[in-house]
Amino acid sequence: MAGRVPLSLLHLYSYLKGEDFKVRIVDERTSPDIPALINGLGDNVLCFGISSFTGIQIANGLRIASLLKAKFPQTPVVWGGWHPTSLPEQTLKHPLVDIVVRGQGEETFRELLRALSGGKPLSGVKGISYKLGGELFHNPDRELLPVLEKLRLDYDAVEVEKYIYKQPWGDRAIGVITSLGCPFKCGFCAVASVYKCHTFYRNIDLLLEEIDCLVEKHKINAITFDDDNFFVSARRVREFCEKLLKKPYKIAWDAGAHVGLLLKHYDDDTLKLIKDSGCRQLYIGAESGSDEVLDLLAKEATAAQTLEYVKKMKAVGIGSFLSTMACFPGTSSEDIYMTMEMLLKCRDIDPDLRFRLFYYTPYPATPLYAKALEMGMKEPQSLEEWSQHTLRKFKAPWIKSLYRKQIRYFYFYYFPYSTGIKHTDLKIGLLNNIFKKIFRLIFENILLVKLARWRTKNSNYRFQADAFFVIQGHRLKSFYNHNIRKQTLDLFADYED
Repeated sequence: MAGRVPLSLLHLYSYLKGEDFKVRIVDERTSPDIPALINGLGDNVLCFGISSFTGIQIANGLRIASLLKAKFPQTPVVWGGWHPTSLPEQTLKHPLVDIVVRGQGEETFRELLRALSGGKPLSGVKGISYKLGGELFHNPDRELLPVLEKLRLDYDAVEVEKYIYKQPWGDRAIGVITSLGCPFKCGFCAVASVYKCHTFYRNIDLLLEEIDCLVEKHKINAITFDDDNFFVSARRVREFCEKLLKKPYKIAWDAGAHVGLLLKHYDDDTLKLIKDSGCRQLYIGAESGSDEVLDLLAKEATAAQTLEYVKKMKAVGIGSFLSTMACFPGTSSEDIYMTMEMLLKCRDIDPDLRFRLFYYTPYPATPLYAKALEMGMKEPQSLEEWSQHTLRKFKAPWIKSLYRKQIRYFYFYYFPYSTGIKHTDLKIGLLNNIFKKIFRLIFENILLVKLARWRTKNSNYRFQADAFFVIQGHRLKSFYNHNIRKQTLDLFADYED
């Protein structure tokens, strides 16, 4: 599985159908030989487009742009996506960038292509920044448009089979977007900077036709709705669920929600309808167990609401998945322990609770970004530097390594072991014989489990030799598998110092 379908590119491709342009989507994850592909192109290319988030995608984009410029020095390279939209001036200064499409790109890109093909000046295209005669120009922003409403996505533009993945409730799952935008302004999120707190919806009947096609043609049996916030409109969700229930097939699905909105606008009957239509899991950004931190994030939610949400989901039979973060600028170490405590309370309500615990990473065009700079973050000054700004590599200068270690101990030891050893990927030891089994039974399944339960029950995290032992055991196993058996099983990829 290559990852999620490149839906932003698929939106552009589908929006441009009917125009006098031949458009091709190239996903580097599924195209094994980009240099050969570029060398095989003719001289009639109007432009090249590169879409990028902040982080490693920039490095890959620059590498590909360099190859393109080497063969097609006069053909414009157009950059779009979240990072170029957030920092158009800095992006445009790079020699491998000729034009930047800012924000919502469908209509802007179409007008740009028309201008390029007709030899018209780019000054009339709203929503772009471009170079001319060594100078940088930023045209006025384009107004937001409801481009999704009548959009029919053409999945024939990509190799769908390469984007199918497994979920606990379906072995042929795929990601789909039904809306864009969110009414909230969370401090770590850039969505509001583009969509101005508006939500743009796809037509439900067209959406269901798309799902029909995915089921019939590609045997899809599970869908993740990758909307910014799937549950903004309760009326729309009810209509969707009612129509999905009338389909001759059954399909499992999961989606993301805002906890305050979900609790306020979705009663028990609606939640039952959602469950009956195939919903297996709802994902919320719980973020923190501290209401003070949630206020800092402008989350418009409380830690108590997270507990209420887990209770409601448990009662109706829908799985809960929590996304949490730690190490926000201007917060104390106590916030980390409050988040840990909240997760443990949620686990007491639903033993099958799923969660992720991330380190906060500041991104441009987000409300909390200025605070991160104020607290000592060194701002990247080029695309090359921004390509190294990732969750794995960013180290917040305001957080001590002790607190990062505490988060790692909680995530990989205290939480799973206090639940009980039932996760087969959390086994330590390297011997493949009876002694290893005895060791696990006595030391791991009894002693470590009891220690983890005692620590979490009493909130006692001093003298953490047991946690150190477990973490080092995982590291040794990972090293062994990677370097001796040639199998990478590093459980700590997202959390290493």
